[in-house]
This record gives sequence, C-alpha cells and structure tokens, in this order.
Amino acid sequence: MKLSSETMILWLIVLSAIAILNFVLFLVSSAQKSKMRRQFKRWQGIHQTADLEAVYAQTIDKVREAEESLANVAANVRAMETALRTKIGTPSIKRYNAFSDTGSDLSFSIALLDDTQTGVVLSSIYGREESRTYGKPVVEGQSTYPLTSEESEVVSLSKHKVPKQLV
Repeated sequence: MKLSSETMILWLIVLSAIAILNFVLFLVSSAQKSKMRRQFKRWQGIHQTADLEAVYAQTIDKVREAEESLANVAANVRAMETALRTKIGTPSIKRYNAFSDTGSDLSFSIALLDDTQTGVVLSSIYGREESRTYGKPVVEGQSTYPLTSEESEVVSLSKHKVPKQLV
C-alpha cells in the first residue's frame, strides 16, 4: 500500500496537531499540579500530616474550648453584675444649717445605698456646744426610723443616681 504525498502531508498535519494538543495539555496539567502542591503546603502549615480529618477534629475541639471559656466569662460577668447591685453606688450628700444660731452649713446627711436602695443614711448635726451623729438603716428606700426632710432628700437623690442595668 502506497500513500500519496497528499495523504502523508495530511497525516503529518494531524500528528503535529495532536503533538501540539498534547503539549498544551501537559502545560495545563503542570500548572494544576503546581497549584495543588501550593495548597498542600498550605494545609501542611496548618497541620503537619495534612490530614483534613485531624485538622477538622482539632478545629472542633478548639471551638468547644472557646465556647466553654465564653460560658465561664458570661457566668463571671453575671456574678459581678449581681455583686455590683449590692455595692454602694454614688453617695448623695446634703449640707445644711441645723440650727439658726450657727453660722454655716456644718450639718450634713449622706445616703450610702446600693441599686436596691438598701443601705444606711448617716446624719451629723452640728451645734455650738456639741455635735451628734446618727445612722439609720434603709431598706428599699424606706427606714424603720423616721427620716428628717434632709435624710429623705438624700435618699431621693440617691434613687436618681442608680446606674442603668447592664444589658
């Protein structure tokens, strides 16, 4: 069987096209292989064995640890908020002149109350001959002892100084 020169040229063109196509495919596969090697090295940076299941398991463990830590922090914040409500807030004070024969506002009443308006009112009455100090317990803004107008005023002022609840 004898092939004509035209058939040989046609075969040569077809084989050349196949060779060029193979070369292009070789370049594309080399580029993909290089890309995959870079990705593999990145994964090895996360975990030396590059075992995706191990990386996933470690990630889940770290998330659980973070959730537990966050729950502990939230519990501590709630405990601190509860404790803070029972601490004395900003004191309220009123200075006044208890007696008309004294020269200035040397008497005072001070309210030391927490967020629930529970605590104590201290009053110091200054006179020329003597001074007296009184303490009266206060529970939820009320005292079992009669409050003077100045003491009632500092309790009332203390109510307005109560900080807003933390959200």
